[in-house]
Amino acid sequence: MSDKTETRTTYCSHCTKEVQVTVSPGTPRSGQANLKESDDFVCLDFGDKCDGDICPLSQYRPVVMGVRLARSGLKEDWTTVRAQCEGCGQITDLKVLDAEHAFCSLCGTTNTWMVLEFDDNGKVAVTGRK
Repeated sequence: MSDKTETRTTYCSHCTKEVQVTVSPGTPRSGQANLKESDDFVCLDFGDKCDGDICPLSQYRPVVMGVRLARSGLKEDWTTVRAQCEGCGQITDLKVLDAEHAFCSLCGTTNTWMVLEFDDNGKVAVTGRK
């Protein structure tokens, strides 16, 4: 596992522009087997435009890159939604990853979410897990 990160610029064919990427120390694994910790490739330009089926840089769904960025702590200006996390049960500001997923920085759970609108112009965010 690497202790320091190195930021580089690469071309993203989905965004059709240069993006900043880094390698962030991987999440420690827990369990019975001794699994090697692996570093995570993280795109620092992850955002609203990451809406395709597959990220051309990681070859995973874009939400995976969003979770990696949220876990890394390398981005501070997240759009948030205040809701109850399905993982820890706490009401907190969840980091919005995309139109369907939000990340709880308290426990690390990726929640599915949506906003319900009421007749009196009120709104409430609800969460769940798939």
